[in-house]
Amino acid sequence: MSAALRTATGRRTTWWPGWIWAVPIAAVGIVVWLMLRALSSRGIDVTVSFENAAGMSVNNTKVLYRGLEVGVVSKLRLARGGRQIVATLDIDGDLAPYVNSGSQFYLEGAHPSLADPASLKSIVSGPTLELIPGDGAPARHFVGREGRPPERLAVALPYLVTFNTPIGGIRPGSSVTLGGFAVGEVASTELATEPSTGRIETHAVVLLDPTRFHLEGAQSENWSRTMNAALAQLVQRGLRARAAQVPPLIGDAQITLAMVPGGQPASLDLSGRYPAIPTVQGTNIEAIAAQVGHLPIAQIGENVRVITARIRALSTSPRLDQSLRHLDRTLAQLDATVHQVGPQLAPTLRSVHATVDALRRSASDIDSTAASARVLLSGNMAAPGGSMQEALEELTQTARSIRSLADYLDQHPEALIHGRR
Repeated sequence: MSAALRTATGRRTTWWPGWIWAVPIAAVGIVVWLMLRALSSRGIDVTVSFENAAGMSVNNTKVLYRGLEVGVVSKLRLARGGRQIVATLDIDGDLAPYVNSGSQFYLEGAHPSLADPASLKSIVSGPTLELIPGDGAPARHFVGREGRPPERLAVALPYLVTFNTPIGGIRPGSSVTLGGFAVGEVASTELATEPSTGRIETHAVVLLDPTRFHLEGAQSENWSRTMNAALAQLVQRGLRARAAQVPPLIGDAQITLAMVPGGQPASLDLSGRYPAIPTVQGTNIEAIAAQVGHLPIAQIGENVRVITARIRALSTSPRLDQSLRHLDRTLAQLDATVHQVGPQLAPTLRSVHATVDALRRSASDIDSTAASARVLLSGNMAAPGGSMQEALEELTQTARSIRSLADYLDQHPEALIHGRR
């Protein structure tokens, strides 16, 4: 019986380490999940080179696309050779299809200007990088540009403009305007020199959008031919390209197309790689300086000198001193007179008002007397009527005259001195 109830014991092994290990294992699982999520949502790294950092800072300078924040500057370093700054951008992975070889990055707000009030906010918030998508194969290395991104051109036709004078701060991306409207942008600028002749020129390739010229009868099948024909006619009528700064002195440098009356005859040159638009030399600042140079500065200076001499002679003249002294004596006498007459004016005015009140009371008494007399006469049939009626009429007129005199004296108290005019 005792042998039947005997229990057999043994040791069993299992893969589960025990409930005590549940918490560490769960923590490891969460960490692995977060790592996988971070790797799956990680953006793309893009490098953009600039001439200088221009206020960019790590983890502060934002990357924008159509006003939406899509990335940030994650690293800044000096390029090999030390001539450029390379900014590494961490951009959202969803933007990968828009980052191609034709894309561009603009550093906006690097140089705040009064001509562009929108750029003044960068004084506080710092510059931002604007992504402009483009076509082509996927790319991760770009050369950035400074300034405000230009408006996208529906059609971009290249033209050449040549200047033999300095063109200021015109650089790729600068606007090309016609009548104050943006019709294109500067694609590139380069310096050309000829030592044998001593000629120094600046060549600028501009991209013009024919859709912004609103040409009548334009055909999209051949924009180049239509645009060249229109520009040829405009050039014959005086269209020229000029380097300008709008607004003057403080604005951004740009190239303007404008009609120049009285210019030398010219035509659109189609013999080169790009059609060449004739230029008129000198910026708007130089034009202002030229206009100032035509002013009669010497004559104006002589007139100012003569006027100054006359003012000096007048200020030191003895007659002026005598006149001032006489005026001072006159004012002193007038002040004394006012002090003497002033205390007497109030009683005089009070007596005038009293006289006016007395006259009005007399007129009222006369009216009452006349009214009483009329009542007695109307009740006494035997009373004489002729002379008495005339006397009452005279009393009434007398009262009316006294009342009129009182009203006049009330409005013109000075009549007591000067008489009635």
